[in-house]
Amino acid sequence: MTFKIFTIFLLTFLSTFYTIAGNERDSTKQKVSEGKKGLNFGVLPTITYNSDLGFQYGALLDLYNYGNGKIYPKYYERYYFEWSRFTKGSGINNFSFESNRLLPGHTIFFDVMYRPDDQYDFLGYNGYDAVYNASWENKNSPDYRTRMFYKNQTKMLKIKLDVLNPINKNLNWVAGFIFYNINVHSVDINKFNKGKKDEDKLPSVADQPGLYDRYVTWGIIPKDQINGGSLLGIKIGMMYDTRNNWTNATKGIWSEFVLMYVPPFIGSAKANYLKMSIIHRQYFTIINNRLSFVYRIGYQGVLFGEEPYYAMPYMINITNKNSMETGLGGSKTLRGIRRNRVNGKGKAWLNAEFRLRFLNFDFIRQHFYLATNIFTDMGMIVQKAPIEERFNKIKSQHPLTDTEFWGANFKETDYFNFDSEKPHISYGIGLRVGMNENFVVSFDYGRALNHQDGISRFYMGLGYLF
Repeated sequence: MTFKIFTIFLLTFLSTFYTIAGNERDSTKQKVSEGKKGLNFGVLPTITYNSDLGFQYGALLDLYNYGNGKIYPKYYERYYFEWSRFTKGSGINNFSFESNRLLPGHTIFFDVMYRPDDQYDFLGYNGYDAVYNASWENKNSPDYRTRMFYKNQTKMLKIKLDVLNPINKNLNWVAGFIFYNINVHSVDINKFNKGKKDEDKLPSVADQPGLYDRYVTWGIIPKDQINGGSLLGIKIGMMYDTRNNWTNATKGIWSEFVLMYVPPFIGSAKANYLKMSIIHRQYFTIINNRLSFVYRIGYQGVLFGEEPYYAMPYMINITNKNSMETGLGGSKTLRGIRRNRVNGKGKAWLNAEFRLRFLNFDFIRQHFYLATNIFTDMGMIVQKAPIEERFNKIKSQHPLTDTEFWGANFKETDYFNFDSEKPHISYGIGLRVGMNENFVVSFDYGRALNHQDGISRFYMGLGYLF
């Protein structure tokens, strides 16, 4: 099944892809081996697939400005527009802009994104401390409850601005801000039941509450945070970058250190905390222009204060491309592991992969290549949200025998397995179809080692992971 899906998407890409290379002098006589000049468009119907999100449909425009071509394959500006929807109920409305010329000597990253998600993954907090029961969402299982058990409805608006200020050729200090407005609610069951036969309808939240609804009822999520809120983070940091290519580096280092302070007087969260993120990426050439080994290691945690529960999944970084919008798990962090599975106050992760570029060819006056990657990903919660403390406090007020409070047939071991967190590990293989070094369509298939993380996931998207 996975191979068939992969084949369909590859043929779709090759048959629907169209490019326009503008502002090039005598482009009909230009040899494809020369560097690209002027504007280069990548226009693609977003007919993709993601095991966590479903089939994606819509359109995107990826526009690069190479100027006179002297810095190719690097670029002066990048514009990215996307409008798309997924069949499992989420969407992407995104505009991002990157410029190395708007402020001479500085690089600007600007990003606006609105992501509604009718089936946002919510599997609790602190990784394996929260038990995942796959049978509860499997309609063919005798233990079936509802396929929405590990879901809620989340709508996220993000506005982000970062400015890189050079210290020397490779080192920059960074300043910026990020604004979030996050709305969280129970799944709208009526929306999914519309037009369905009675035997195919989902049970109501009242009859079969999901994990999020139970956390709300039990008081594990504080009352003032159950429906989300807004917050503004003020960022400052450093970035060191010696990559030989911004999209598919084969040698160099790319590291960033970011502090984000969320003051209590801005936004609805009434939060007051300082968050730190450290991400280090390194690239090694094994066979020139063919084979490389790359890895990314990262940590993100709270230095002081209490981060709101609804903000814990969101990761902070500097650049826009392939930004991580959920907790660990999913196509941007731990491939093969269920989206947002590893969610907590502090996280650490590692991605490592070999990248083999096995075919270069020219088509419609553009440069293309095919590459494969073999990877392993792992992540772990290293700073836990205070779930165990809250649960024990609630349990002291409402003994587990209080079925009116906890619900019938409640068992602590069905929901919590405290002090069991350990590394979440996955492995897999991928394919890349690249055009002009910067526009890359990606296919990845990953498998989780532990069934508590799911079994396997398939993704089609854009770009390399890092």
